[in-house]
Amino acid sequence: MVSGSMSCIKYLMFIMNFVFVVCGIILIVIGAIVQTRDVTEFLDTKYVTAPTILIVIGCIIFVLAFLGCCGAVRENSCMVTTFGVLLFIIFVVEIAGAATAYMYRGQFQTLLKDNMNKTISQNKSDAATVWDEMQIELKCCGVDGPKDYVDNNLQVPNSCCGKSATQCSETNAYQNGCYKELLEKIKNKIGIVGGVAIGIGVVELIGVMFAWCLSSAIKKEYEGV
Repeated sequence: MVSGSMSCIKYLMFIMNFVFVVCGIILIVIGAIVQTRDVTEFLDTKYVTAPTILIVIGCIIFVLAFLGCCGAVRENSCMVTTFGVLLFIIFVVEIAGAATAYMYRGQFQTLLKDNMNKTISQNKSDAATVWDEMQIELKCCGVDGPKDYVDNNLQVPNSCCGKSATQCSETNAYQNGCYKELLEKIKNKIGIVGGVAIGIGVVELIGVMFAWCLSSAIKKEYEGV
């Protein structure tokens, strides 16, 4: 049985694994929140999968917490080491994902606007429902303004004048476009996700150090027997 300061690390592992359970739940919730209909309707598949990745990582961390807890209780060096290695791999994947998202942020904005313009010109019922919900919620109209509907020979929808409107025209519709409003909404969500991700990353690194220290202590204890 490990003793001294390593025994303290063992009990800290229990606390850390409880924190990992919470972190896993937080990632799952964030992934579900970010994957809102008004955002994903205008994105390509490779961008839609980003929230799904958050949910998957959250589930993996949740399972890893159980592995780390069992390893600490049984003082199993192999399980504790595996826990530390897998946790470090997840941390690296998160860093790589954040770097990739930052590199392609300009492409994301262009794709978002192009797809918003495309859904207006195609005038499909599913997309129209999303547009109505978004225009009412964000108090906006079209991509850059109500003129987008007029340019596509379409009637300005009632949602451009509010939830209770029964008739709407280019002159009395919301003049601000939905692209800027939606982009701002996405940026706000990304800011929250980024802050939470940094906090979770710090916790993960601490967990990795604790796991490897405990694993080393367990090996030395059994070698000394």
